[in-house]
Amino acid sequence: YFIETTAPAGYQLNNSKLNFTVEFQETTKVATVSATNAEKTGSVVLNKTDSDTGKALSGAVFDLYKKDGTKLASGLTTDAKGQIKVNDLKPGDYYFVETAAPAGYELNDSKLNFTVELQTTAKVATVSATNAEKTGSVVLNKTDSDTGKTLAGAVFDLYKKDGTKVASGLTTDAKGQIKVNDLKPGDYYFVETAAPAGYELNDSKLNFTVELQ
Repeated sequence: YFIETTAPAGYQLNNSKLNFTVEFQETTKVATVSATNAEKTGSVVLNKTDSDTGKALSGAVFDLYKKDGTKLASGLTTDAKGQIKVNDLKPGDYYFVETAAPAGYELNDSKLNFTVELQTTAKVATVSATNAEKTGSVVLNKTDSDTGKTLAGAVFDLYKKDGTKVASGLTTDAKGQIKVNDLKPGDYYFVETAAPAGYELNDSKLNFTVELQ
């Protein structure tokens, strides 16, 4: 019998006895033995972050597939570090698909491809995935301080809390309103740059917050 003492690089040792018999050579005969090895399995780590801040995001849910579309696992959820780790994967091509985004974030259902290489040395495949926060809106209402009448024609600039200008020349409509959409969660303020005809300019900061949606 043969016994394997060292496996090929990247393969599991198969140390079972491989028995064979050399027969009496009335005619020339060559004994044959078949032996197999299984590839060593590898791991993958997926890291989920906020696309703007890089903050780790827990609560994102993924399914895992082989390249050919065979589903291997479902309901895999990122932990407090924003990570999913999957072990015992044979070398080959795979992908993750997000099925549920963290609260307040947009779903990113693009395929996240990765490869588990032959484990000649231990290697962990890594996958990076991001979500963008859902955006919100703000409505500014401009009125006469005495009568409460709505005022058209007031012009405002919009800023982030840190002073970054987001928009300028925003003008109140016939209802005395300005509506701004697609604002990421965070703190902002309006500043009036031109008052309606016949009114004093009010250039105090008008602070507001767009909350996580």
